[in-house]
Amino acid sequence: MTRMKRNKGIKSKILISLVCILALILPACGSSGGSSGSSGGEKKIINIGMMNAPSGFNPLEWTDVAQEVSCGLLFQALVELDDDMKYKPMLADSITTKDNKTFTIKLNSKAKWSDGKPVTVDDELYTIGLISNPKVPSTVASNFNIVEGLDEKGKNAAGGTDISGVKKVDDHTMTITTKQPMELTLFEDTIGTKLKALPKHVLQSTAPEKIYQSSFIQKPTVSDGPFTLEKYVKDQYVQFTANKGYFKGTPKLDGLIFKIMPGANITAQLQSGEIDMNDPNLGQIPFEDYSKVKGMSNLTTDSKGVQSTIQTLMINTKTITDPKVRKAISYAIDRNMIINSLLKGQGQIIELPYLKESKFVNKDLKPTSHDTEKAKALLKEAGWDPNKAINFDIPTGNKVREQVADIITQNLQSVGIKVNPQKYDFVTSLATAKKHNFDIYLVGIPVYPMNPDVSSILKTGQGLNLSQYSNPEMDSLLSNGLHQTDPAQVKATYDKVQEIFAQDLPCPSVYVQNQLKAVNKRVTYGKPKNYGMFIDVYKWDVQSK
Repeated sequence: MTRMKRNKGIKSKILISLVCILALILPACGSSGGSSGSSGGEKKIINIGMMNAPSGFNPLEWTDVAQEVSCGLLFQALVELDDDMKYKPMLADSITTKDNKTFTIKLNSKAKWSDGKPVTVDDELYTIGLISNPKVPSTVASNFNIVEGLDEKGKNAAGGTDISGVKKVDDHTMTITTKQPMELTLFEDTIGTKLKALPKHVLQSTAPEKIYQSSFIQKPTVSDGPFTLEKYVKDQYVQFTANKGYFKGTPKLDGLIFKIMPGANITAQLQSGEIDMNDPNLGQIPFEDYSKVKGMSNLTTDSKGVQSTIQTLMINTKTITDPKVRKAISYAIDRNMIINSLLKGQGQIIELPYLKESKFVNKDLKPTSHDTEKAKALLKEAGWDPNKAINFDIPTGNKVREQVADIITQNLQSVGIKVNPQKYDFVTSLATAKKHNFDIYLVGIPVYPMNPDVSSILKTGQGLNLSQYSNPEMDSLLSNGLHQTDPAQVKATYDKVQEIFAQDLPCPSVYVQNQLKAVNKRVTYGKPKNYGMFIDVYKWDVQSK
């Protein structure tokens, strides 16, 4: 009898232990990258589908949209452009100017880093010092060439934070003076959206030339945004955890997970509920799935709004030097086939670096039509060698873009240009493009309709000038355009910019796709947007299970 009681006691202890173990294991499983929403019915998590992995978490860079989105959650910009085409305050409470030359920036006094330290002007000055330091290869620097005391590349020859156009007023107020007067909206777009402060107290002991290799840049441990970085499994998912001390308010969600997958998987996981929404700039729903996704009863869909990305064919002007050849390439591309046959009309035919909705687009210039005979004639005039093959670098992950690349390859071969297609994952393709190891490269370029400046892709030596284009007249126009405030003068300047662009064609635009946005109905606040998607992400919420 005693032995039976002892056995029962042992069994009870084993049963209790198993229950405890399961209680520990199940929540842990729910918090992984494979989480489909609420973890164990307790945590509120939204999963977002994206096709390209971020190349890192470095706010000093902006050539990678996935990285820019991730950094926006960790490091707050001064302002962000919303889909109503207005700039909304983020870290800055206000940006004002009396003379369009000296801009006063007031930071939110409640802002603090996730380790409890306050966010101050010292962090902003430290970050500007890094951006402008010649030893730091920051692509954001090209936006700072408007600042008094910095050169045309946005660099400070002396290094450090002593810049004549940047002054601290107090812990939460600073001024930035530009070389010439400029519109407030242009300042907001160039400096306001690109300046994302890094924590000086964490990084100040790191030499500027080693900042890119620092463990913090690889995996930031401190954030002033609504979320902190929890985990990144390369090419699988990026997991963020709510920053409970976020100065605008504690996020209602416990976490966000960006799941990295091909476009076809985005459709499947929207249907299954494994992801709650797509990011239209990073997670494009394949056009052939539009009808299917629109018909899913668990989703709300929308395709309205100004698009935010132009798919652009970068042409290396150092290897394809003759504008006639570049014009021939553009004549060879069948944009009508891309828009009407491939995209079923869900897009724009485009060649200039401006959307049709932009008030700055030169409407007198029409996109180059598909004309194989003109292409062949231009190649003949240029003395093109039909035995020469050009390397066509194509980033993978975006199925539509890969299909467009196939069409371009066939188009070019049909006019006598041999093509050697080379496919890489996005991060590798971008790294290769920055080294200019390509002849042509198809890539998405973010556009900002309120800003006519295209210096980043056309001005000599700028970060996104992957084509290595250099034209003194263009450089002069772009520099002047930044400092003009008269609307008629601005329009005339950028009309001329587009005329020269159409002649030289260093990077003809190919197409704009109308992106379908989809969100699960369990999401009670928050939705995909072309602009400003994460401005109020701290308010996002889901139905409780």
